Order: sequence, then structure tokens, then C-alpha cells
Amino acid sequence: MRGARVAAPLAMNWKPGFVGAVVGTVLTRARTPWGPLIGALLGTLLLERLFPQLRDAPKGGFTEPLFELAGGIAKADGQVSEAEVAAASDWMRRLQLDEAQRRRAIAAFDRGRAATWRFEPACDSLRTFTHEQPELRLMVLKLLGDIAAIDAHASGQALLDAIAARLNVAKPTWDSFRAGSRDSKLAADYAELQVTAEASDDEVKASYRSLVARHHPDRLPQDASAAARRAAGEKTSKLNAAYARIQRARGLN
Repeated sequence: MRGARVAAPLAMNWKPGFVGAVVGTVLTRARTPWGPLIGALLGTLLLERLFPQLRDAPKGGFTEPLFELAGGIAKADGQVSEAEVAAASDWMRRLQLDEAQRRRAIAAFDRGRAATWRFEPACDSLRTFTHEQPELRLMVLKLLGDIAAIDAHASGQALLDAIAARLNVAKPTWDSFRAGSRDSKLAADYAELQVTAEASDDEVKASYRSLVARHHPDRLPQDASAAARRAAGEKTSKLNAAYARIQRARGLN
């Protein structure tokens, strides 16, 4: 209600908490020199002061084009993997989407998977939402980069580059940010497998196999809940994706 605007400073609107959740999603998945910069600029307490124009923007103005672009990147190599679907599901959980928002996010992801889909309209929506704020656009690209990194296919990376250009992110800025994200993603993959980058190939393989054996849905009791099975499936998909990326980085496949 517009008449209640005087009370706004005492009320909690969705925007700071929601973008704070997005920032948390980014920062908990990356340890890069950019992390403190993004966190400082987009932390929940500073958000409305830095980006007051975002207060009245609808939540769907961010989530729907974001998930649409994620679907397009996931399908860029011709098929969508279980790990990519699991990553999108993890976004929904971290962004605290309600049931209606989840349905719209899924529909947007499916639009991005369509054969006739074009990325430009979704980019333009995000460009409008971010109001020429490069920090927000880098945050979007970091999230999309997590999807592109799952299969690390050249077509997905090329689409991510095109999205960055459409969002008007300067190429030197994007190149630097992408390099830091790539390194941090590999570090996160080693952490996912509970080994360090110095581990031998055999040690990485042994840890991977042990973790998959522990977390695979087939290891759950027959009366396990659907939520437990879904969580086990997502964990296994993450382990598989992390191991595949490490293998590629080490030239093992």
C-alpha cells in the first residue's frame, strides 16, 4: 500500500533479504578477490542505500530471466545434465523461492531450453533490473558461470560471453572476473571432494568414490523420505560434476 510508505523504514521488504541471499549464494560458492568487493557493495545493510531504485522492482524481474538464461546455458551443448538441474534447484532453495515462484522459475528454465529460444530478451530484462549497476551484473554472471562450469562445454562458455556483452559488461572486466571465477570454481570442486589441489590422481579418485558411495540415493533406507532422496541425488550430482571438472583440468579425460 502506497499510503503506508512512511512506515517503510520499519518494515522488512523482500529486496534486501533476497539480494542478500543471492550474494550469499555467490560468496559461499566462490573465494575470489572479487568476493569482498561484491559483498561490500551488495551486503544486505547497504543495498537500499546503494541501489534505492530496486526497492519497488518485482522479484520475478530478477529470477525469471536469470533462470531462463540458466536453461539456455545448460542446453547450449545439446542436453541438460542432472548436475545442471540440481544446480538450478539449489538456486531455488538458496533464494528462498515460494511454491509459485518456483513454478515460474522452472517454466523460465524450460523456456531457455527451447530450440527456438533467444537469449537477448532475458538479458535486456536483467539489464533493466540492474539499472546500469555493474556489480549486480557481475553477480548475475557469477551465478550463470556456475551453470556453464558444470559441463564446461565451449558452447556454454560462448553463450556466457555473449550474455556478458549484452549486459554491457566491459570485456576487460569480464575477462578478469571470469578468470578468478574459474580458479575459485576448481578450488570449490576440490573442497567438494574433500581433498586439496595437491592430492594425487589416485587420492582424488578414492575420495570421490568414497563420497559417492556414502551419499548415493541407493544407500538410503527404503522408507527414506522424498526430500532425503532428492537431497542425496543433488549431492551425488554435485560430486559427479566436481570430479568431472577436476579430471578435465588434469587432462584425465
